[in-house]
Amino acid sequence: MRNKKKYVMFDIDGTLIRPLAPEFAMGRFPYAIKKVFNKDINLDSSMWSKRFNGVGDREIFLGLLEGSGVSQEFLVSKLDSLGDAFDEYLTNASKERALYARIDHAHQLFMKVHNSRHHVLGTLTGNLGKSALWKLSHVGISTDQFCVSVFGHEADMRDDLAKLVIPKIETLYGETPDPRDIIFIGDTKHDIICARKIGARVIIVTTGWNIDKGELQRMKPDLLVDSLMDERVLQLLELKT
Repeated sequence: MRNKKKYVMFDIDGTLIRPLAPEFAMGRFPYAIKKVFNKDINLDSSMWSKRFNGVGDREIFLGLLEGSGVSQEFLVSKLDSLGDAFDEYLTNASKERALYARIDHAHQLFMKVHNSRHHVLGTLTGNLGKSALWKLSHVGISTDQFCVSVFGHEADMRDDLAKLVIPKIETLYGETPDPRDIIFIGDTKHDIICARKIGARVIIVTTGWNIDKGELQRMKPDLLVDSLMDERVLQLLELKT
């Protein structure tokens, strides 16, 4: 009997990579908004932690531009320009310091999934496609390794990104997966909400920025771990230890 595929969807920030200079890196949002819309906005770590941590880039832009006169439709029409501005900011900023680093245990699991015949490696991230590519390249991971990709420019809300996963799998593989064979791996409550939206399973790792472990426990992910090489993760994914 053929083994059923498992579709393993990695988040990026806080899951596969960690910021080395969070406040410096988040400066890409004010920079892009100024460059594309000529609007000045303030964004600090307190606002990020309370409102935007784990939220998709389109939703962040909408929140930051609320009351500015920039409509949702106009924002969407400028996503390519915003992605270019992100790329420009991150490229220039990284000349002064490394902005992100790979999380070792996450990358070990990533490679196990990548090398498995019965697993499909994917990503679901709130990052715009261009900034996801930049960040992963910055830490030595190629987006070409992902077979199924859902990026933040594809929907306003992270929940709506989750709804794109099954249609993409159907298009790529010609089959409708059992939602329980889709496993989201992330670091915030938004990853749990996304998974539950489509009936998928979810593993949460505590490597995110300013996470509230108690809140994550109350939301009852399938697993809550401190390392993605935890034996329970490998067992749930049916990977060899």
